[in-house]
Amino acid sequence: MSKKVNFILIIFFVFFYFITDFKATAQSQSDLSDFSFDMNLDFVSRYIWRGQKLSETPAVQPGMSVSYKNFTLGTWSSYSFGNEPVQEIDLFLSYNTGILTFTVNDYFFPKNVLTEYADYLDWNKNTTQHWLEGIIEISGIENLPLNLLVGVFFLGADIDADANFQYSTYIELSYDFKIKDTELHLFSGLTPFRGYYSDSFDFVNVGINATQNIKITQNFNLPVSGAFIINPANKNVMFQAVISI
Repeated sequence: MSKKVNFILIIFFVFFYFITDFKATAQSQSDLSDFSFDMNLDFVSRYIWRGQKLSETPAVQPGMSVSYKNFTLGTWSSYSFGNEPVQEIDLFLSYNTGILTFTVNDYFFPKNVLTEYADYLDWNKNTTQHWLEGIIEISGIENLPLNLLVGVFFLGADIDADANFQYSTYIELSYDFKIKDTELHLFSGLTPFRGYYSDSFDFVNVGINATQNIKITQNFNLPVSGAFIINPANKNVMFQAVISI
């Protein structure tokens, strides 16, 4: 059985679980109190992800998700304002146990060159624009403001020049703290071997993020953040500003 069929079956069974559990809940409770819906919109000065510069121009990044008990299903996207092939739309499914979060991300890049759009149903590893990643996060430990993230690509376009799948891996340790009204986030991310992020073991995403709520009116605050980022692997330094709505 192909990886594509396996993936479709997994999505089907997860969807089936949501539907059947939803019906049981509706019949017993006659409400949707276990569900929550979230929407967000960010404006970024440029799109930077894990130390990788994915756009030269500002971008708008909307997202939405629905949660039921410990599960969250959502979508997120990034559209740059410049004429560049850095458009992205993702799907994700996560399960949270309190301290542990397990996530499957499907990153999709619909505009792979300036004048050509990718086929969303194309799963051929040589031509697909899907990148599927499994992520494990550890966070929220009482009295320990440390977070650990491990992400591994397991299906899609993560191939080398010889069409061999790379299983590119990213590991990040971060520390959260606060100074007065400013939330600070120190992070250090590395890749343990050759792959998408670097040609060998290397640190690829090191820096600090600061977030403040700017008071606009008596009842409205606007979250604004800035991140100073160094990618030691390619000796690059970046700054990203974000306004969230």
